[in-house]
Amino acid sequence: MNTFLVELATRLMDRWLTALVAPGLLWVAVLVSATRLGQDAPFELDRLSDWLDWLTRQPALHTPAVVILLAVTAVLTAGAVGLLAGALGGLAERCWALPGALPPAAWLLTARRRRWDWATRRLREAVLHAVELDAQGTDTGRADALALRRQRQRVRLGPARPVRPTRIGDRYARTAERVQRVNGLDDLALVWPRLWTVLPDSLRTEIAAARGGTSDAARLFGWGMLYLAISAWWWPAALLGAAIFAVATVRARSTSENLSALIETAVDLHSADLSERLGLPSTPSPVAAGRAITDRLRGISGRDNEDAN
Repeated sequence: MNTFLVELATRLMDRWLTALVAPGLLWVAVLVSATRLGQDAPFELDRLSDWLDWLTRQPALHTPAVVILLAVTAVLTAGAVGLLAGALGGLAERCWALPGALPPAAWLLTARRRRWDWATRRLREAVLHAVELDAQGTDTGRADALALRRQRQRVRLGPARPVRPTRIGDRYARTAERVQRVNGLDDLALVWPRLWTVLPDSLRTEIAAARGGTSDAARLFGWGMLYLAISAWWWPAALLGAAIFAVATVRARSTSENLSALIETAVDLHSADLSERLGLPSTPSPVAAGRAITDRLRGISGRDNEDAN
């Protein structure tokens, strides 16, 4: 038991150092450097070098107690900054999944739909133009290339017309819609905790890893916001923040796609196992089975369903 606790503590310490302290120390170092460089001479490294030389000449910094105190303060500050980045990442995850009913999410959804509709109109015009040229017996090589380019432009906006303010939210919404249409589960959030208990360990491990990847991408988004805040003292930090935002967005889209696909797989393969574990009678279709599961978990009996019909 002691060996297990020691190993668990070691893993938690490693994760704390890797996920929070190490990037937090880097952020603190950039912040200190930014305050010394300033906006007027952002790349004048001699100013920073002179300041570091001045610090090394201070007698107090050669005292072991002061050095230890500064090191502990730096580690604790870095950990606190890492926790703040995680909190901002959690906020980003919530924003990614917003339904877009209220501003400003509704404005973003409207803008995404306008871009999609505009790209769709351009694609339709390019296809119709290629068809007209083909009907006239004219070479359609350039027209076909244009239509293909228009199609790729629309695909970059998403596989379907947006229903949420973000592409990640669209992916989650498509998962919920597919689970309802194919498996009959009207409330995936209600069913998922029970379904999780019947999943095999291998699939649960993959889902947990995908979920962790999404959280890591969101935390990276939080670091981007923190670096953007440093731009108030040092404008190049805005470039760092923008680059981190770009990387976080790519990673978040990839991990959310993987997570959604794994959730759909879990429902497809193991909803029947959940139905059996709940003691429900067999049904002729997966949709009927999914509706029976949902009704059971909501506390709706078969007789209530018959009365409602």
